[in-house]
Amino acid sequence: QTDEIRWSGSKEPPKSKSGTNREPFQVQTKFADKKLDAEKISVAKVSFQSADGESNSVANAFGSREMRDPSTIEPKTESIGARQTPDELSPNRFDLEDSGSNNLRQESTQADGSQNNLPVDTQPQEDLNVNDQSLENEFALPGDTIEGELDGESLSLEQVLRSVAECYPEIEIAFGELDAANGKITAALGKFDQVFAAHSISQPLGFYQTYRNGVGLTTPLYSGGEVYGTYRIGDGNFEPWYGERETNEAGEFKAGFSLPLLKDRFIDARRANLIGAGFQRDQVSANIDSRLLFFQRFATQAYWDWVATGQAVQIQLQLLKLAQQRVSQIRPRIEKGDLAAIEQINNDQFIAKRKNDLIKARRSLEKAAIKLSMFVRDAACQPIIVQESLLPARFPAADLIASERLGIDIQRALNCRPELQELMAARREVETDLLYAQNLTLPKVDVKGFAGQDIGGETSSTGDKTPFELQLGVMAEVPIQRREGLGKIRAAEGKLTQIDAKVGFVSDKIRAEIQDAASAVNAAYEQIAQSSRNLELTKEALKLGRILFTEGDIDLIALNIYETSVADAQLQLLDARFKYFFNIAIYETAIRGRF
Repeated sequence: QTDEIRWSGSKEPPKSKSGTNREPFQVQTKFADKKLDAEKISVAKVSFQSADGESNSVANAFGSREMRDPSTIEPKTESIGARQTPDELSPNRFDLEDSGSNNLRQESTQADGSQNNLPVDTQPQEDLNVNDQSLENEFALPGDTIEGELDGESLSLEQVLRSVAECYPEIEIAFGELDAANGKITAALGKFDQVFAAHSISQPLGFYQTYRNGVGLTTPLYSGGEVYGTYRIGDGNFEPWYGERETNEAGEFKAGFSLPLLKDRFIDARRANLIGAGFQRDQVSANIDSRLLFFQRFATQAYWDWVATGQAVQIQLQLLKLAQQRVSQIRPRIEKGDLAAIEQINNDQFIAKRKNDLIKARRSLEKAAIKLSMFVRDAACQPIIVQESLLPARFPAADLIASERLGIDIQRALNCRPELQELMAARREVETDLLYAQNLTLPKVDVKGFAGQDIGGETSSTGDKTPFELQLGVMAEVPIQRREGLGKIRAAEGKLTQIDAKVGFVSDKIRAEIQDAASAVNAAYEQIAQSSRNLELTKEALKLGRILFTEGDIDLIALNIYETSVADAQLQLLDARFKYFFNIAIYETAIRGRF
């Protein structure tokens, strides 16, 4: 998507507030060069959503944040006007029934007592053949327009996801976590910093008057041990037992080394801390990838919720127009005595009910737009309540998920899902701890040496400072019980066992999540086909019903049943399409490794 969206209050699409460059998070945005790495952080504080979308909602991304197991989720339903919970987002979006009120469902159940879930996907004005612009304006929200054809460019899902990538606040928080993790790596690298040292010691009073000065540079080696170089000069009348402090007139240069042979040769505390910090950063990177996929899922589901509720408003509006338009049709017939006067009262009752349903549908649309505003932001990264004029005209085409594709996608997910990547990084960190613990059980054997040379005039009558010096030695020590190393080995092996068990369990959960999402997608696809067929049949029945009503063979109540049956079929089709794309959002994010 390259075209700019017509953002409310802004001429340009939103841009990120972040101006810093960071490192592995890859998105097709200005963050394409960035990486997400950091230290341990808690798993995304968002609720688990089942493939049927029957439980936790988009709003849970901002409310309750505990990850839930799918087996603990109980299905919930809601009506078009009032949802079961304030923050519920469920695929069962368009049920006409609403406890405590009389509505279209009650009208339709007068005929057959059936109850249907309501959805839409057709052009409502064509289906119900109603046009009344004044009534549209009467029930339009401030700043909104309700038209069969949308004005200008509609808001696409790609634009929503781009806005999430560039401006969603949780992403800025994630980059802060990466900075913290990278800071710990820098701190661990500090153990390998070169150290400059200097001293100046004077003893101007007393029998022995001495003056000593010196500088040195020590460089730790990543392979273990260290090397150093020093320069010193000692002048004065030194105590005989401190004769080594004296140098020739120009001082002494010395270079030395210390290298481990067993303990600390392949790994030591400095290297273990640095390697461990890198693996902690990898865990944060994977954890953030997992959270970003959840953000993408919630944004996608909020988008389709907004699209579906917008189409539901159209259906309720058209149903209301039918009753309003019928006023001028039945009045002459009542005056002629062709219809009973009570038919006028019945029609007024239908108008009142349908106005009430339209108000509830508009409330659902307004609520969906407010939820979507958490993900759609302007150039200053402030939430935008998207205008109704940006609603897409229809849902995209749907397709089945073949079993061959399902098997490939499951294997792909097991190779790249960030939850598994996080666990593997944690395992490598523990393996590093195990290696260091084994190192602690080895005897410490170090070889050391230095070479030194005094320069300048001799200060000793014996000339013992002038010759070149070379010294080599071996230092050894070993703990007898070795309990520190053995205890850490046992702890690390226990952690490895725990992580391996988690990897198996998480793999099973990923496999089940993808299978459940695919099943829900395919079921919704079949529902679309059946709902489309049902809509065609109800349209044919409505045509015949209108003819019968015109000829006086049925009354207004019977015609109302035919009309509400068409609206019910439209809403069933809308519900099926919403379920399809709701669960596609789960499936697509479940098989990916990155946003």
